Amino acid sequence: MSSESDSPPQKAAKPIRRFGIGVLSITQVICMLILYVTVNYLGSQNHAPMDLSSEAVYTLSPATQRYLRSPVVQERTEPIRMLVAFRRSNPMYEKVRVLAEEYKRISNDKVKLELLDPVRSPDRAQQVVDQFGPVYSDAYAKTIFNTDLIIFDARTKEEREKANGAGTALAQTSPHIRFIEAEMMARFETDQMGQRKVTGFRGEDAMTAGLLGALEGKARTVYLLVDKSGYTAQSGDDVLVNFEKILLTQNATVKAARMADLERLPDDAAAVAIINPTYDFNASEIKVLEQYWQRERSGIFITLGANETPANLRAFLRNQGITPGNDRVLTTKGEQVITTVRGVFEQGWAFTEDFADKSTLLEGATCSLTIRDKNNEELTSKGIMPLTLLSSAPEFWAETRFTAPNPTFQSTEDTRGPVALAGGVVRGSSARDDVGNKVSKLTVIGNSDFLSPKHLSDINRNFVASSMNWLMGREELTGAGPLTLGTYKLPLLDSQLGFINRVNIFFLPAFALLIGAIVWSSRRA
Repeated sequence: MSSESDSPPQKAAKPIRRFGIGVLSITQVICMLILYVTVNYLGSQNHAPMDLSSEAVYTLSPATQRYLRSPVVQERTEPIRMLVAFRRSNPMYEKVRVLAEEYKRISNDKVKLELLDPVRSPDRAQQVVDQFGPVYSDAYAKTIFNTDLIIFDARTKEEREKANGAGTALAQTSPHIRFIEAEMMARFETDQMGQRKVTGFRGEDAMTAGLLGALEGKARTVYLLVDKSGYTAQSGDDVLVNFEKILLTQNATVKAARMADLERLPDDAAAVAIINPTYDFNASEIKVLEQYWQRERSGIFITLGANETPANLRAFLRNQGITPGNDRVLTTKGEQVITTVRGVFEQGWAFTEDFADKSTLLEGATCSLTIRDKNNEELTSKGIMPLTLLSSAPEFWAETRFTAPNPTFQSTEDTRGPVALAGGVVRGSSARDDVGNKVSKLTVIGNSDFLSPKHLSDINRNFVASSMNWLMGREELTGAGPLTLGTYKLPLLDSQLGFINRVNIFFLPAFALLIGAIVWSSRRA
């Protein structure tokens, strides 16, 4: 039997050092405060917004960002005024507000933003009515604030003071004031019932077009040679309408011209467009085209079509290093002939940098292009530099007997893929700073059908817009532009909707009750 003397000795309890613990706690709190203040200060000085939305709804496109950072905007002595007059009840308000703040941020405050709710701020709204109401009424023949809108004012201080001193008459004629109505920021489609519904958001397209228009004032003019096209402007062909809409978003207007009536292309031609050439140029007309090509800063945009390229135009293009083929680009899958060509953009000039290695589809008839971008000393000696912009996927080839049933690749007649689908040409010394902005430019695409509404995709629209800006000497606007943000509706039958309601009302609560009963039973056991 053990005694108390046999038990191990008890250790004496250490005294609690309350003072040391207190000092340590205070030190930890102070360190946490210093860390908190430091992190917040560094975050306020060095931060970058992140767009976590699934479709990057609140991120401006590379082309818009490039334009906002370009000297055109950054070298202005006065900011561009951007007044967003939107009611907060408008479904597009939040998207428009955030995008407008991005314009302000990326431009380094060269875009001065003002947000205005006409309903909540009637006094400020009345000031806007007095200042811009007559200008808006003169342009749209209706009263301002009948709809939500954005106002861009790129006038200088002297222009505004002069306009205020002269009354409203001078302000009404100012080309540096642009209005973007809310309806212009939405994409509409008409359903089978004849009802017009919103199916997409194109706010950035409209806002950049308004900013560009306010800065440049007068729109650039692109002459469309309608008498050479297989499409007719009088019948309102969708391809020509689509082409005109693309240019409108770039502050450029299309002006129809007949080559047979011209002895010289007008001096105000920012570029010349030949869409789906079907009728050939005669000797005098091709001379007019060549004279324009020899000018400084000339630009020619050509999309080829289902018909064979006219002989004289083909010879003109061949002299510039691009030869259209009398063929169709296609592939086969089993017994099916596939004419919708999948193409990949090549590394080329700066204006195609955003598209490099990205793929696209060209639907309809596509012909191949032979581009002399290698071993072309003869062209180089003339200051002509051609380059491939878009090539087909390897499984496609250029078929010469495309009208025959069940075409197959013949090495003696056809061209194995990948084949060139689009190319560009620069004439002049683009590398020299003193004359680099005076070169002539040409773009050729072996397809015209891709411009139709049912075929036109966002990447092809942006490629056309970027090409036209490159041809017009506006490199700061080239690159990947805004994408159309669609709104999608999931159609459900009445039976499917009833099943979903039953699940929400009965089955989910019953399932939760069953889980609770199982847990309660297991604890009781």
